[in-house]
Amino acid sequence: MVRVPLAAAWFGLALTAVAQGPTVGVFLDFDSVPGKVPVEVMKKEVASLLKSSGVELDWRLLGENTGSESFDGLVVLKFQGTCRVEAAQDGETFSGIRALGETRVEDGHVLPFTAVKCDAVRQALGYLRPEANQGEKQKALGLAMGRVVAHELYHILARTTTHTACGLAKAAQSLEDLVASPEIPFRKEDAEAIQDGVRSQK
Repeated sequence: MVRVPLAAAWFGLALTAVAQGPTVGVFLDFDSVPGKVPVEVMKKEVASLLKSSGVELDWRLLGENTGSESFDGLVVLKFQGTCRVEAAQDGETFSGIRALGETRVEDGHVLPFTAVKCDAVRQALGYLRPEANQGEKQKALGLAMGRVVAHELYHILARTTTHTACGLAKAAQSLEDLVASPEIPFRKEDAEAIQDGVRSQK
């Protein structure tokens, strides 16, 4: 089984709360035009995974940031490589360990800047059944991207560089699980850590 670290040598910072729960502005920056379906699936998966923490996300493209809007916190996600399904890469896999996401850390402090490595994440499609159609591949890519993003947001919002022994906050997941597992939830303790990290910024 291939084990893949979701976070490498970087990591982030968190936010203040409002009455009905904090809203985090998540600004997306892509190297190239992403697939529409994978991005929408990614957003839904991240929202679902963070629901228990009470944090709400407001997704924007980085270029849409006018500086005139107010959020309880900001995160910038840089998507490197190709974030869409491409036939040429279907079925490709790799062995060993590879980072899928990196969140910056400086002087032990987690910063709100994450890089998602789409070319590595896309390798997870090689673990789908051979007859998977285009729609299934796009959904699977979105799920994998969402789970990587949610893992990195855990570090940023909980303001921690540590990992857990199980759940989505552990250091590594198999590529197969990223696309085939019905869900990889955060533990209750991890959701609480996200809540505490956000509230501590009040």
